[in-house]
Amino acid sequence: MRTIVINTTAALLAILSFSCEENFSPKTDYVEKYILYCIINTDSSVQTAVLQRSYNVDGFDPYQNTTDPSIIGADIRLRQGNNVFFMRDTSIARTDTSRYKSPVNFYFTDNFFLQGDDSLEIIATLPNGKKLSSITDLSFNIEFDTASDHIIPAQENDYFAFVWNSEGVNKWYLPKFTFYYLKNGVRFGKDVPSEYVFKNGTWSASYPEITQSNIIRFKNSALDSAFAQISYGDPDKSSYIILGGVLTLIVFNESLSNYYSTTNGYLDDFTIRIDETDYTNINGGFGILGAFKKQLSGARFTDPYIRSFGYTPGLP
Repeated sequence: MRTIVINTTAALLAILSFSCEENFSPKTDYVEKYILYCIINTDSSVQTAVLQRSYNVDGFDPYQNTTDPSIIGADIRLRQGNNVFFMRDTSIARTDTSRYKSPVNFYFTDNFFLQGDDSLEIIATLPNGKKLSSITDLSFNIEFDTASDHIIPAQENDYFAFVWNSEGVNKWYLPKFTFYYLKNGVRFGKDVPSEYVFKNGTWSASYPEITQSNIIRFKNSALDSAFAQISYGDPDKSSYIILGGVLTLIVFNESLSNYYSTTNGYLDDFTIRIDETDYTNINGGFGILGAFKKQLSGARFTDPYIRSFGYTPGLP
């Protein structure tokens, strides 16, 4: 199935032209398909997978179906080289029972580990003998550039930034900057917005979103606000011991980047999509085997900046 992206005017013309032609149906003859989703967190020993089948309904409203399409009893395994990890099927209580009443079914393993950056394979054998499989690459190749600001706030700009280098052109990232502090011996973290935006008469925090850029900037004014918020209403400012900051960068691998690009990344405010995109890297079915990895870069705050809030520097 191809994704068609058109502007609003073209869409209206298409609808008008269809109204003058013979009747057509958006449905075709039903053929059961199988869907496998598995997103690997390379920093975790716990991995999950979801296995489902397609379904048919009378009419055109998919929400008429109230039978959970999950498939249980399959043999699903992850394999990297000679290491094989078997995924067991399990279920948890469903919080939203407005459509499906049964528990949420999924597969998991809790003893997962990687050895190097060799590719990872998933193989699912369904109870009816049907097999689904996929292979995904695990080489992320991210390095933070020396242009990154590791002493904050930067004096020459009204923002501080982190820059990284990566191979490939179609990579997606999710950055987050957090600073840490002690209060009464307890360690806390505070996420910093990239900026504050004035909208509908109020200022609201704007946090970094998924991006293909290899740089993320945070305004110093946003950091000021985050620093001030941790002690709001507390006159004992010196009891706040400021530690360092950490930029956490979630890096999508190629498969996950392609999936995100296809389903989200190409749309803008001037286009609409008139059918859903069917992206898959699953052999024998639909779905995605992808992976992501966390990369970290540290920063410290200058003592004068910390003391300007009445706080106590916590790093030598």
